Amino acid sequence: MKKLNFFFGFLVLSVLLSACLKDDEGDKEKLVELTIYAETGYGGSVLSDIWTEPLVFSDSDDANKRLLVDIITEGIDFDYERGYEYVFKAKKVWMKEPPQDVSSVKYVLEELISREKVITVDREEEMELLISAETVQFIPRYPLEYVEIDGGQVPKIYDALRARKVDSSSWMAIPEIEGFEFEPGYEYVVKVRKHTQAEPYAMHYQFLELVSKTEKS
Repeated sequence: MKKLNFFFGFLVLSVLLSACLKDDEGDKEKLVELTIYAETGYGGSVLSDIWTEPLVFSDSDDANKRLLVDIITEGIDFDYERGYEYVFKAKKVWMKEPPQDVSSVKYVLEELISREKVITVDREEEMELLISAETVQFIPRYPLEYVEIDGGQVPKIYDALRARKVDSSSWMAIPEIEGFEFEPGYEYVVKVRKHTQAEPYAMHYQFLELVSKTEKS
């Protein structure tokens, strides 16, 4: 009887250890709330030099805002509108063997919890921008614009200003600053006014003053 009890005890322990090992070998999952914010960011895939407007998100497991770039998302399809903040119930998955050139974390959207209009009034903001001496290629997504090439429709690519606030390290791609004349090869610091329209959402920059213009080799 003691031998039989020992055998069954060993068998149960073996099953538990096997289950733990399989769990260690597979993907890890956790339910989170994922927030997608009302304004997009600037950036692009590691596989492309073309900038675009990625969604900005965070989750209840990591409150840091980041760009939804090179991150796999699955589940609910939804029509994103700038000016609205979205909260989803989502499954956060740490992939043991992620595809090449993407994040090891993916999200499976399971349910839309809320959609709230958070930009409700027009606003203006004055700031100083540092503008790089070289432009970047940029495809705006909201709205996505198309041009006809060889009988087909392809996204329109802008030569956009590469700019950032003088007190920030985050770069932006700005197709146009109203009233500003850019000359390639020169780095600028300019004062601008940023206009944000609530309904329908729209945003543009207006040139106010040239602070400096420096030739770059």
